[in-house]
Amino acid sequence: MKIVHCSDIHFGTEDPAIVRALESRIAEIEPDLIVASGDFTMAGRAREFAGASSLLRRLGEATGSPIVATPGNHDLPVYNLLARFVRPLGRYRRWMGAVSQRAFVDERVAVLSLNSARPWDFSLNWSNGRLSTKQILEADRFFAASADVPFRALVVHHPFHVPEALPGFRRIGRCDEMLDVLARRRVHAVLSGHLHLREVIARDMDIEADRWTVRLVQAGTATSVRERDGSERNSFNLLRVGRPGGLGAETDGVPTVAIEPQVWDGERFVVGDAAAGASG
Repeated sequence: MKIVHCSDIHFGTEDPAIVRALESRIAEIEPDLIVASGDFTMAGRAREFAGASSLLRRLGEATGSPIVATPGNHDLPVYNLLARFVRPLGRYRRWMGAVSQRAFVDERVAVLSLNSARPWDFSLNWSNGRLSTKQILEADRFFAASADVPFRALVVHHPFHVPEALPGFRRIGRCDEMLDVLARRRVHAVLSGHLHLREVIARDMDIEADRWTVRLVQAGTATSVRERDGSERNSFNLLRVGRPGGLGAETDGVPTVAIEPQVWDGERFVVGDAAAGASG
């Protein structure tokens, strides 16, 4: 099974050439599922949502794939404070709700997205994200109900791990509580964005007398010119779930997962070096 994971397309700062290349490459891949982990816009403007919604619609039509999406902090109104507090997800639901869904389950995969973006924060940095107790319980119920599905993943915008090289960022709120649930429910991966940095961390968790590994998969920015430090190229991830030559096959009850970065080389997206974005 092939899952495309993209994030932080940031319409309003998108490069049209990269958008076209993204569409072309995803159509070539022919994924079974597309996951988009937030920040579709730069400032939550209607015209930005219109562009992002059009892109997702075209991707869905070109591939026939369902699309699971979640908002990011940039998808809340930036300049309209009344809307930010009264209807923070109004535009997101209008534009992105028509072309995506919050969850997807079939005989091969169970994916749940949760909104980690908040209109305000106790700190001065309102871009930070957190999860609520209600959302943690929702994840617990969802993955308990899908325990027999071979591959299970959670989608959020904010990261469960922040590299030391990015001191201005912090992990998603209630991170450890959610990780406990994910390990207990044998969830294989967390797909997230926000950092504009591609990275894969293997988080080993002790569950009673057992041990479970949750992969923390970060996607870079797919189409925005807002690169983190100029060295991180635009990219998205391709997850191949199952054995080579037998997609969907399992080994000892755990599916194999290969993560292939798709990196912009100035003209097109090409397969990048997986080791360059992996650690832990």
